[in-house]
Amino acid sequence: MIHTPQSIVRGNPRWLGITAAALIALLANLPFGALAIEQPSYNVLSTDGPIEVRQYQDMAAAEVTVAGDRSAATRKAFRILFRYISGDNQGDSKIEMTAPVRQQVEPAEIAMTAPVTQKPAGNGKWRVAFYLPSEYTVRTAPRPDDERIRIVNVKGKKVAAIRFSGMWTDGNFNRHLQTLKEYLSKNGLQAAGAPVFAYFNAPFTLPPFRRNEVQIPLSR
Repeated sequence: MIHTPQSIVRGNPRWLGITAAALIALLANLPFGALAIEQPSYNVLSTDGPIEVRQYQDMAAAEVTVAGDRSAATRKAFRILFRYISGDNQGDSKIEMTAPVRQQVEPAEIAMTAPVTQKPAGNGKWRVAFYLPSEYTVRTAPRPDDERIRIVNVKGKKVAAIRFSGMWTDGNFNRHLQTLKEYLSKNGLQAAGAPVFAYFNAPFTLPPFRRNEVQIPLSR
């Protein structure tokens, strides 16, 4: 099954006559409350309940490194990156919001050895990124005015992902991370990097309707 960027069509006649309260509730539960959301393309290789093994394609992203616990880092980075896609860039270009927001522990820089390895720094730093619409590449994306933002290529890779709803608490994410690790161990899959935390909805979305994920990159 191939998942490609999708959008919700505007002007659907079924929206006519919907009450204001119902419309607000519906919009609040769309990804980031938007009427058109693009997501990275991927191919589903296998499925086991809420867990999928996927193959992603390359996609450009705007990324910033921030310090703090996971929740505080998310809020701080979101403000920085949202200003970028809202026009705080060379050319004052407004960029469509995409999903998910991507968050990962900042890896430590270590001396060259044989073999080369990386591990989480444990210094409270996180890489948080907004994927850019597929029309952009690292070369064509608007340059950020904020020097803290980097335009990077998120290389396509094989990942194991677990999908769940609920609050964005450490307990919720860590519980599902542990379930995903157990799945990898049971199925003989090898992690190839730090876990990625993915947020698909706006903060005002009701927790039961949120789509959250933990993703672990896999060795090929």
